[in-house]
Amino acid sequence: MDLDSYIAKYGPEWRRLDQSTARGATGLAKLNGSQIREVLRLYLRASGHLAEVRTRYGDPRVTAYLNAVVTRAHGALYSSAPRSLRGGLRLFGARYREAIRRTAPFILVMVVVFVVVALAAAMWVATSKEAQAGILPPAARQAIRRASGQRADLGLDPAAVSTFILLNNLQVAFLAFAFGITIGIGTIYLVVQNAVLLGVLAGAFTAAGKTGPFWSLILPHGMLEITAICIAAGAGLRMGWSLVEPGDRPRSRALAEEARDAVMVVLGVMPAFGIAALIEGFVTGSSLPNPVELAIGAAGAAGYVAFLFGLSPRHLLVLLRRLPLTAARRP
Repeated sequence: MDLDSYIAKYGPEWRRLDQSTARGATGLAKLNGSQIREVLRLYLRASGHLAEVRTRYGDPRVTAYLNAVVTRAHGALYSSAPRSLRGGLRLFGARYREAIRRTAPFILVMVVVFVVVALAAAMWVATSKEAQAGILPPAARQAIRRASGQRADLGLDPAAVSTFILLNNLQVAFLAFAFGITIGIGTIYLVVQNAVLLGVLAGAFTAAGKTGPFWSLILPHGMLEITAICIAAGAGLRMGWSLVEPGDRPRSRALAEEARDAVMVVLGVMPAFGIAALIEGFVTGSSLPNPVELAIGAAGAAGYVAFLFGLSPRHLLVLLRRLPLTAARRP
C-alpha cells in the first residue's frame, strides 16, 4: 500500500481522534464510557500507525502530523489533573477496561488452570482414602469433624479478621503479579498452589459428607477473591509472556510496555480484595442465613464483573434482583 492509499484509509480515524481530544482532559470528561473507549481505541491505533509511517514511509509531513495528534491525545487521556472527580473516575474506568481487555486471554488461562487443578485435587482427595490419610494434617481433620457452617472463634473481632484477610490476599495478588518476571513460571506455580489447597480441603469435606458447610464458608467471599487473584495472576502472566514473545520489540521495551498495563490491572483488583475481606469478616459464618450470605457474595462478584466489562446499571440491577431467588432455592 502506497502512502496516499494509507492516508486515505486511516486519515478519517486520525481526524476523529484529533477532534475528540482537541479540548484535552476537559473535553474527555464530558464523554460517556463508550465514547472514551472509542477514543482510547483510536489513540492506540494511531500510535501504531505513527510507528509504521516512521519505519515504512519516512514522510516527514505525515510523521509530524501524526506525532502531533498522538501527543495531544496522550496528554488528554493521561492527564494527571482531571477537572472533576467524576471525569477522572470515568476516564480511569475506560482505561482500566481497555487494559483488562488486552489482559483477558492471560486471565482466562489462569482461570482455567485454577479450576482444573482445584477440581482434580478435590476429586482425588474425595475418592482416595490414602490421600485423605496422607495429605490432611490433624488440625484439618479436626476442623472437618467440627464443621457446622459457622466460622471458628479465632479470638479476633470481625474488623481484625478482615484486615488479616485483606493483607494476606494483597500479598498473594502482588506475588502472582511480581512472579511474572520469571516468564510466568512463578505466577503459574502460585496459582496452582492455591488451587491445590482449595481442592484438597473441598475433597476432604466432601468425603466427610460436609460439602454444604464447607462451601457456605468459602463461596460468600471466595467468588470475589478467586476472581481477583486470577486477574492479578493474568496480569503477571502477560508481563512474563512479553519476555517469551516480544514480537518485533526488544525484550526490555516489550516488558516495560506490557508492565504499564499490567500494573493498572493489579491496582484495579485492590478494591475487590477489600470488599471480599469485609464479606469474610462480617458476613461469612455470621448469624445470617446461608442463602443471604451467598446472595451478598454473589452480588459483590457480579458488581465487580459488571464494572470490568462495563455492564449498565440496568443490567446489573436485573442480575441482582434474581440473586436472592437463586440463593433461596439452594438446598
